[in-house]
Parts: sequence; structure tokens; C-alpha cells
Amino acid sequence: MIGAPLLFLVFNGCGGRAINKKTAQELIAGSPLASLNKENVYVESVSQTGSRDAIVEARLKAAFRFEKVGDKWVIREVRFGDRPWEKVEEVLRALQVIKTEDTRVLLRRVAEAVDAYCTKNGKLPEFKDYVALSDKLYPEYMNPLIRLDAWERPLSARRIGPDSVRLLSAGPDGIAGSADDIDLVHIVRH
Repeated sequence: MIGAPLLFLVFNGCGGRAINKKTAQELIAGSPLASLNKENVYVESVSQTGSRDAIVEARLKAAFRFEKVGDKWVIREVRFGDRPWEKVEEVLRALQVIKTEDTRVLLRRVAEAVDAYCTKNGKLPEFKDYVALSDKLYPEYMNPLIRLDAWERPLSARRIGPDSVRLLSAGPDGIAGSADDIDLVHIVRH
């Protein structure tokens, strides 16, 4: 078995006290994310980023199954600790589904902020791009500021009518105009 790449995890609160390596190890091992034996988790560092937040860098014990396809080796399955083998394609597909839904939630929050702006001002804000739109909405109508999708890529927006806006994420492939784009056409109702 080999060590998995470093994971960066943020933990909220720890009963009001600072989080240490042992506590972080126990939390990671027992979380639904991992469900591992403590021996399969090595915490390298803990950085308290505030009274309620910390970043933990850890290595998880992992194994990979490879298959030779032609003259190239390809990773087919992964196993963390003593957990069952999982097909890499299924793990990646599940992550894409989660990130797609997270991005839809972000776009709905922006649409709600547009509605709040319109309710107060009687019209859509003037904007040339998504950054200009988000600047008009933040902080009064949208807080925290949303500028990136779940893949941490910039969102885009354009007015498509006097009372409608199209909000867009380029989706998993990061290429706007492709089949996996995530968009929301929002019509403001007065």
C-alpha cells in the first residue's frame, strides 16, 4: 500500500478548544468520509485558522489496482485503509454529481440575490459580466460573495432580457458552451 496524496480538511469547532493531531486523527478516521482505522491515518500538521476553523494535512493509507492496457498502466480501483475496492471511474463520477449539485445550489443563491436586488430597486442591476453583477449584489444581497463554481472556476452571467439573466458554470470540463455546462435562466417577477 502507498500513501494517498495530502488531504486538506477543515473542521469546525472542537468544543471550544484547539484541535490537536490526535483529535484530528480520530475525527478523520471516524468520519463518514473515511471510516478508517486510526492506523490508516497520519496527521502531518494542524493549523488553527480561527477560533472555529482548522486545516489538517493528513495522509491516508491507500492501495491502487492497476491494469496494463496496451503498453500503458491505468489505475482501475482504489481502496482507502481496509475499506472495499472502488472503481476509480465511479468515485470520479460521484464527485462530479456532488459538485454539479453544489454548483446548482450556488447559482440558485445568486438568483435569490438578484431577486432581492430587484425587489428593493425595481429592476435588474446593470452589469457587463459576472464579476460586475456579483459586485452589485455583495454584501447586501449576497453574503458570502459567490464568484466560483464547485470546481473553483469563475461563474459567468449575461442579461438575456429586461427581466432575465443567465447564470452559467462551465461545468466539470471547464469549457463554456460544452454539453456539461450548468446554467440557470432566471426571470425576475415584479
